[in-house]
Amino acid sequence: MSVSAPVVPQVLPVTGSWPFWRGQSLAIVWMELRKNFITKRGMWIYLLALLPPVIVWLHSIVVMQRPQRMAHDLAKDTSTLAILFQVFFLRPSLFFGCLGIFTYLFRGEIVERSLHFYFLAPVRREVLAGAKFLAGLITAATFFALSISLTFVGMYAHFPSFQLREWMLNGPGLQHLIAYVGIALLSCLAWGSVFLWIGIRFRNPILPSITFFTWETINVFLPSWVRRFSVLHHLQSLSPVAAEARGPGIVLGNTADPETAAVTIACLFAITAVMLWLSSWQLKRTEISYSTD
Repeated sequence: MSVSAPVVPQVLPVTGSWPFWRGQSLAIVWMELRKNFITKRGMWIYLLALLPPVIVWLHSIVVMQRPQRMAHDLAKDTSTLAILFQVFFLRPSLFFGCLGIFTYLFRGEIVERSLHFYFLAPVRREVLAGAKFLAGLITAATFFALSISLTFVGMYAHFPSFQLREWMLNGPGLQHLIAYVGIALLSCLAWGSVFLWIGIRFRNPILPSITFFTWETINVFLPSWVRRFSVLHHLQSLSPVAAEARGPGIVLGNTADPETAAVTIACLFAITAVMLWLSSWQLKRTEISYSTD
């Protein structure tokens, strides 16, 4: 038997205000985190986040057993980490991790036939979209910020403590760590907002997501003014170390003509704001028909 839940007019309190909406948002965020933070369907996302630190730590443990551990070049390992971040963390780990987390925020409710409970509640659609996005952002940021932090520590764990302390405190090490974590958080913010809209706008988010991935991948070949519409271009502009990719590998390397940090961060926040507005606008015009999903 098919179930259809048409949109009904929302009855909102006349006294609704920022404190009231903030309370609703926090309640929704808490429910979403309890429901979606750790789930069986998200195992592939957790594996994406855990694979790099596991590989890097295994490498460091093996190196620690060798007598020639002092022969390792810190600069070479720094370059290796930059390539690993560009090739794996940005694509596919962060991109597809955000795809899995944020598109499911609303599509998952439709699959489970539970979205109508939110729609029948006296909650503004803008509040609902923002709260679900915040819950997804907390989830994605936790997993991937922790992943890059563990990978960063594991990459240098085999170096002597005095050399590592000097590089972290008096060298660029701490700045590199902050930059990588910051890029991970900004990627969750910007890509998450795009995938939130895709999950609301399209019944099947696979084709739009593939199209978006293609756009992000080929941005390096586009004119400089067009690249500014790519999230990946701005994320790569913030990379503390350029990934030395040559030949076909340039697609996975740093972007040409990187933007300044101020311009990049402003553009990423602007992209996020626009996509959240589009998501709220689309959600207010959404009708549920479970029989067609």
